[in-house]
Amino acid sequence: MSIINCDLIIQLFKEPNSLKELSLSQWQKILLVLRHHHLLARYADRLAQFGLYETLPEYCQHHFNNARIIADNQSLQVFFEARELCKNIGQDVNYLIFLKGAGYTLSGHPVGKSRIYNDIDVLVDKQSIKKIEQKLFFLGWVGEVGSDYDDRYYRKWSHEIPPLRHSQRGTIIDIHHNIVPPISGRAPDVTSLTNQMVKSPDGYSVLSPSAMTLHSAVHLFFNEDMTKGYRDLIDLHILMSECLETNYWTDLLQLAKETKFERELYLACRYTNLILGTQIPDLITSGIKPISLIKLRILDFMFFPILAPVHPYSKPRFYSLAEFMVLMRGHYLKMPLHVLTYHLLAKSFIAIAQTLFGKHVFEKELNKP
Repeated sequence: MSIINCDLIIQLFKEPNSLKELSLSQWQKILLVLRHHHLLARYADRLAQFGLYETLPEYCQHHFNNARIIADNQSLQVFFEARELCKNIGQDVNYLIFLKGAGYTLSGHPVGKSRIYNDIDVLVDKQSIKKIEQKLFFLGWVGEVGSDYDDRYYRKWSHEIPPLRHSQRGTIIDIHHNIVPPISGRAPDVTSLTNQMVKSPDGYSVLSPSAMTLHSAVHLFFNEDMTKGYRDLIDLHILMSECLETNYWTDLLQLAKETKFERELYLACRYTNLILGTQIPDLITSGIKPISLIKLRILDFMFFPILAPVHPYSKPRFYSLAEFMVLMRGHYLKMPLHVLTYHLLAKSFIAIAQTLFGKHVFEKELNKP
């Protein structure tokens, strides 16, 4: 596959009217990339907003229509699972806050429209996790973790328990007790988040728009896996561009300082602005301590390729190096060096053993809560 023009795909989102004439070959490549980033439905709605949807080739409309159907079905699924979770464990927790994609959809914010995601994320108080995990087990939710080491890693060092999959519906939920691992030393006081809890139009607990934005920034820039970075960047752009709350930016900056995630907010504002043209007010750029020029050059080298809409079979020059640097940076942010060293050695040993003796050698015999 020839190199796909990332700038073309970005421009198609920013200014759809500027790209009215695209060849079928170009559209085929664009659709491949958008499908990889779970953005077909998002782009379909964007093109419809500009009155361009009916002008697309029939081939494109077919793929976009299918993506919209999937997005609508996922939205219905989120509301169903949210009702079930509130009914089954809502009385067993001090709070049950829906995060990320599920939170976007339930909130009714424009960022939730046509959003595709892999799982449902919720935030609960840590003291209630054991009780609700046991209860969910008897309701058909089974742990997805494969090995004893992975299970210990989640429970000892992470900010969430192993993912749970429903044995019949196949839905996956991630149950969090914080937004970053406590072992990182960066985990905020969870009350900073629970104080930002608001009710959606249907009565579900979600984060306020400013807290939702900050969590999205933290999720993107405090992570070692950015394979869907372009999708997450668009989420941030929509959150920042379509929030009508008067104090949105002031609250966002205040919350970033309170939780000590100014750096993540700075990076989110920088790359949404430079890549997608997001308008960032002066109070943000002047209210956060800037990054030194040398560090900024290194971060730009890493993030510009990773946040671009690329395809696995069509990666730009130095992409693999940038990907490796992001991987190591994310792990380093999440763990102290001695824990990181132990973790990498353990995972390497498991990988070698699985290569020699089969991938199921370390799997637990029975997934228990």
